[in-house]
Amino acid sequence: MRIDIITILPELLEGPFSASILKRAQEKGLAKIHLHNLRNYSTNKQKSVDDYAFGGGAGMVMTMQPIDNCISALKAEREYDEVIYMTPDGEELNQSISNSLSLKGNLLILCGHYKGIDERAREAYITREISIGSYVLSGGELAAAVLTDSIIRLLPGVLNDETSALSDSYQDNLLAPPVYTRPAEYDGMRVPDILLSGDLKNIELWRHEKSLERTKTRRPELYKKYSK
Repeated sequence: MRIDIITILPELLEGPFSASILKRAQEKGLAKIHLHNLRNYSTNKQKSVDDYAFGGGAGMVMTMQPIDNCISALKAEREYDEVIYMTPDGEELNQSISNSLSLKGNLLILCGHYKGIDERAREAYITREISIGSYVLSGGELAAAVLTDSIIRLLPGVLNDETSALSDSYQDNLLAPPVYTRPAEYDGMRVPDILLSGDLKNIELWRHEKSLERTKTRRPELYKKYSK
């Protein structure tokens, strides 16, 4: 998989992509992440990428020209399965979206800033708009990092234990069950006996019951989806 990310602050993304699972995925050749500085595609001397909004109002708007030049240049080199704009008013990211995007080959992500991007860029190029929650960030970089992480960890071979991702919260509209590790007793607190029994069938039943219980209590809206 290849993910290209357009940003005016590439330094914000260099850290997340140079450590842990995302770093290993790139070293294994399972994923390629390329950052593109939008200012390099600006045609004015100041390399600015924003201007005042027509009609007035506070805040600046990312201009059409550098976005057009950048996306056009990248699309001339390869086809993209999706051109994604990270924006608070997009569809809210969930596990199902990450699952479906992990099956794609090439993704292009545009990080917004200021009051957003010229609407004509959205109309001309964007195929999908994604939000990571009902709140506003200073820019789309952190949201792009979250989306990228949620996708790449699902690629075959990225995680050491490939079954790990299948048992994550939200994969089946259920939250993950409680987990424990050694020692079996710490300061009077014991691990549930069932997990020490070696009875794999009953352990899985226990985990499923705990997933149902936790989901019903903490995320009733997910539990309704599961129980339908």
